[in-house]
Formats: sequence, C-alpha cells, structure tokens
Amino acid sequence: MLNSFNYRNRDKYYGRQFAFTLQYALLLLYILEVISSHQVLAQSKPVGAGKSPLCSRNNALEMIQQQVGLTRTFNDPNRRVTVLIRAADLLWPYQQEKARTVFTEAFELAIKNQKENEQKAPRSVLLRLQTPDQRYVVIRAVAKRDIAWAKELTRQMLKAASDSEASSARSPFETVLAAERLLDSANKLIATNIGAALELAKASLDYPAGFMLTHFLYGLADVNQQAADQFYALALSRYGDKPMREFLYLQAYPFAWRETLNTPISSFYEVPTNFVPNQSLQRQFVQVLLRRAQQALEVGLDEGDTYRTSHDTLMPGTVHLLEGLIRLEPQVRGSLPDLWAPLIQARERILVSLSVETQKLLLQPGREISTDSRQTFDEQVEAAQNTVDVNERDARIITAVFGSEKMSLASVLQAIDKITDSNLRAHSLEWLYFQRATVAIKDRQFDEAERLTSRIEGQEQRAHLHTEIAKGLLNSSDMTHAQEVLDEAITEAKRVGTTIFAARTLLTASNLYAKMDVNRSISVLADAINCINRIEAPDFLSDDQALEKTPTRRGRGGQYQGEYLFRFYMPGLDPESALREMAKIDFDTSLSQTSGLTDRFQRAMSSLALADLCLAQAQQQIKEKPKKSAKP
Repeated sequence: MLNSFNYRNRDKYYGRQFAFTLQYALLLLYILEVISSHQVLAQSKPVGAGKSPLCSRNNALEMIQQQVGLTRTFNDPNRRVTVLIRAADLLWPYQQEKARTVFTEAFELAIKNQKENEQKAPRSVLLRLQTPDQRYVVIRAVAKRDIAWAKELTRQMLKAASDSEASSARSPFETVLAAERLLDSANKLIATNIGAALELAKASLDYPAGFMLTHFLYGLADVNQQAADQFYALALSRYGDKPMREFLYLQAYPFAWRETLNTPISSFYEVPTNFVPNQSLQRQFVQVLLRRAQQALEVGLDEGDTYRTSHDTLMPGTVHLLEGLIRLEPQVRGSLPDLWAPLIQARERILVSLSVETQKLLLQPGREISTDSRQTFDEQVEAAQNTVDVNERDARIITAVFGSEKMSLASVLQAIDKITDSNLRAHSLEWLYFQRATVAIKDRQFDEAERLTSRIEGQEQRAHLHTEIAKGLLNSSDMTHAQEVLDEAITEAKRVGTTIFAARTLLTASNLYAKMDVNRSISVLADAINCINRIEAPDFLSDDQALEKTPTRRGRGGQYQGEYLFRFYMPGLDPESALREMAKIDFDTSLSQTSGLTDRFQRAMSSLALADLCLAQAQQQIKEKPKKSAKP
C-alpha cells in the first residue's frame, strides 16, 4: 500500500507535471496559430528574433534544459553526446554548475559507449579515425571552457586505458590510435584555443608518432609558426631515437614537404601559404638522420622496425631511411652545403649494405627510389599511352587528370578521351567539369560556370553548383538572373529525391531567397524540412559535405586493386544553421519549422541553435541599453 508520504509526493509530482504541461500547451497553441497564419495568408510582417516574445533569455535557458532531458529518449548514444555537449556549452556562461553536470553526463556516456564499441571496431587507424571517439569530442568541448578540467579528463581517460592493458602486453595499435586521437583533437582546437591544443599535443608525445603529427604542425604553423617550430623541436627530441616507423614522420615539416611516402601511412599535407622553412630545424633533423644512418651501419636497426608503405612491400627501416636520405639530397645541397657530402656518403654506404635481393627489388620499374622530381601532365599522359596493360594505362591517365588543375580544359578532355573503360571515362569527365565549374564560380566567371554545369550528369552536383552560382550573382546584385538560377537549383534538388545533398541545397536556397523574397524563402524552407523528414536518421555531419563515387580500380591483368575516389565537395547549410538564419528574420516561423522536424536529434540541435540566438540577442540588448539611456 502507498503511505501518505507517497501520496503527498505524487500530488506534488502531478502538480509540477500539470504546470509543465500547461506551459507546453500554451506554447503549442501559439505555434499552431503561427503555422496557421502562414498557411492561410502570406506573412506580411516577419517577426525577427529581437521582437518575438518567445525569444528571451529565460525561455532560451529553459529550452536548453528541455533538450538535455529529451536526450534520454535518444537511441543513438553518439547523437545524445553531441546534444549534451552543445547544451552544456550554451549553459556555461549562465549556469556553470548545471553545465558541468551536463558535460560530466556526456563524458560518462562517451566512456560507456567506447567500451561497448571497442571489441567490434576495425583494426585500422585510418578507419577508426573516420569515426570520432566521443570521449575526445567531450574533452575538446570542455577545453574551450576549462583547460585544467580538460587536462584532468584526458589524464583519467589515458590512465584508465593504460590500467586496462596492464595485465597483458600493451597493444601497439591502441597506443598509436591514442596519439592520433590526441593530435586530431589538438588540430581541431587550434582555431579556438591554441593553449588547449598544445596541451593535448604534448600529451600525444608519450605515445608513438603518427601521420597526424605533421598535420597538427602545419595547422599550428598557419596560426603561429613560432609555436609550431618550438613544438617540432620538442617532438624531435622525443622521437629522435625512436624506430624509423616513428622517426620519419618528422621529415616533412622542416622542409615544407607536401607528402611522405616512406612512412607506415603515406600522407598528403596542406602547407600554409605563409610557411617559412626554419633552417635551424632542417639542420637538427639532418644531423639526427645522419647519426641514425651511422648507427644503422654499425649496429643495425631493430629487426622489428619493418613496415609496408605505398608499394605494399615489407621493407626494413634501413630502406625507408635510405629513401629519406635520397629525397633530401637537393635541399641539403642548396641550404645546408656543409652536410651534403656526409649525406651522400651515408646514402652510398647504406645502399651497398642492403642485400642483393633488396637492391633488385628497388630497381624494379615503378619502385625506384627517386628525388622529388615530377613529370609534367603531357609526360604522364605519354607514359600512360606507352603502357601495354589497358587497366594500368587508364590508371595512369586518371592520376594525371587528378593533378591537371593548371592545364587547359581541352588538353585534359583529350587525355580523358584516351581512357578505355567507358565507366571510368564518364566519372573522370563529371569530376573534371565539376572542379572547373567550382573554379569558375570562385573567379566570378558565372557564364562559364553555367556552361560547365550543364555538362554534368549528376543532378545533386548540378543543384549544388546552381546554388553557388546564384550566391555569386546575388553578391553582384544581378537579382533577376540569380533568382532564375536559384529556381533551377530548387527544381534539380526536388528531382533528386530524399537525400542529404538535396536537403542541403534546399536549405541553402531558402537562405539565399531570404535576400529577395521572404515568403518564397519560407516556402522553400518548408520543402527542405519535408525532405529531411522523409530521410531515415538524417546525418549532415558524417559525409564531410562531400559526395564520393568509388568505381573499381583494376591493375595489371585485371587484378582488383581497390577503388578510385572521385570526390565532389558540396558544402551547404544543415537544419541547425538554416533555421538559425531564418530566425533572425522570422523567429516564430523558424520555431514552428523546428517543431516540425520529426528526427529528435535534428530537432534538438535546431532548438539549441534558436536558444543560442536568443541568448546572443538578450546579451546585445543589455549592452545597447546604456547607450540609449545615456545623455549627451
């Protein structure tokens, strides 16, 4: 039986529930009234966020708390963590203790989820990095608000991982992955908090070096090269005596190399445009490399220091060291002439120290160790045509096409016409027209961009390019033509069907139409919401805003060699950003459209975006009040 205490608590509980339900009922009636007004009559006077009674600081904070509670109904823990992080970040300036509680809930959930997923996760660093580890995502968010707490969470996480492996041999794979995760997180923090980024990067130095180290260095150098140079010197002191599979990841940065091909994971980097190679760091690296070469000749390298590179052949670390020496020759001769003779001597001594079998392997066509000399586009195409095997010939032409951005369109089209496989030829043409149209838009050559876009088969690509052309035309004040092109983009997107790219195009088109016709903008936004609602678990993040086509790649004799990657980068708005922009013009409509999203995650993130806008508006009003009341 229930005692009186339980009855009293039940009455209090239902009282609170009634107040809560009444509040939502009133809000719902208001929203329905707004929706009805838009359905019956076009809204004559949009209500911006600053004028809507629903857009207040208290309502915004209440909305954030509601989204935190609603995450408990989510089936996907990753989506739940994402909403919790965003909510905690918004609460932090106003209710810091509540924000800490939400961050803690997110971190604990991320730890639990990671433990459950570890057993079924792939044993590939590259594949694992494609799926964010939510623990690091939470730590990055915390680091923006409290770096000391973020460091403590990182320490706890790494210690727990180390303790769990203490009973058995520590997994080399897990240690490498930990370093890459830390550096990936550090890289993503550079834009908002360099101090926090450096703390995470320093923590990575306790683990094996990997390809993310150079990505982080270049990312940091783009903002603060002095700090990047100092971190490189620290990394060189840590990894100078490590196995070649770690040490050689340090070779790219001081010489501004765009790629490394003699490391366990071959990688390509984006060197900052203002990057200035540090000759002191170059000297330090070469001196360490020469010392390691001498050590390899005298006592040999660790037998376990053997790994595969792009040739997919298992090679000892000595061979990879030799590749580094040979590639450095021209740069050392030019900038460090006093070290050139020792480098040549070390190269020759290592080459003759290798077994006859290894030397023969290195001399096979396509496996020669060479310096950084490059063939021109025409030379690549000519070499391809002299290749007997048809699959290898196609592969060489496609490789040339991928690096043809400075060649005339006619020349590249002639090369593509020599591709034997009709499917690969079609993919290459589509990719070429898309890339050239994108460049034409950037150069404000809109007529050329439209001509190239018309040659593209893919409707999703055409829809995206038309929105980009319309955006450029709007900036040039050609409103009439911009509207025509934008309508074409909307038509293309609707023909595509229910895809994320179609939804992005409609959301972006709605935003662009807001500059010309608010009512049309609202109508297109409703179309976008309907499209999203027809997609199961819509995800606007995982595809990196790029459409990828991966036809099969065949090697000599038709042997399967993986897949080509034709990538079409098509950035656009997501519901969160689109609804936030609409709210600046018409908050009530934006709120009603947000409530119309059937996916809980998209609805929660969009609601938080509106709450963020209201908090910003309230803060701005506080700042402006003294100015209005001030007397001259």
